[in-house]
Amino acid sequence: MRKHWIRSVTLTAILAVGASASGWDDAAAIAKGKKLFAANCAACHGVEGVGPGVDWRKKTADGRFPPPPLNGTAHTWHHQPSLLDRIIAEGGKMYGKSYNGWMPAFGDKLNKEDRSAIIKYLHSLWPEEIQKRYDKHFKLSD
Repeated sequence: MRKHWIRSVTLTAILAVGASASGWDDAAAIAKGKKLFAANCAACHGVEGVGPGVDWRKKTADGRFPPPPLNGTAHTWHHQPSLLDRIIAEGGKMYGKSYNGWMPAFGDKLNKEDRSAIIKYLHSLWPEEIQKRYDKHFKLSD
């Protein structure tokens, strides 16, 4: 009986750790995402995703839209994780000729795991209320 109880407790602990590690609260992935964001995204989207300091909804003098903030104050949290992954991988070209921004493609530089870590990091930047709303609508696999 004791062996069964120990196996049950061990299995429960493994499942709990696995669920946590695959979720939004994966501290290692968030830390990795923060480093990748700093190296690949912050030059345009600002440190901690605050944006470039101009209104992202208004075109600049060259007729293009500036990068939006990614910290929950713009529209990033309206998009499911799979779309965010695609935007990072393909950049603005995924929108075709109608795209009028600066987003480059990072698919050759950042693999799926890297992009997922960045998305988890972005999620960590959002206010708790936005995180809850996002989590209600989307799962990491969406």
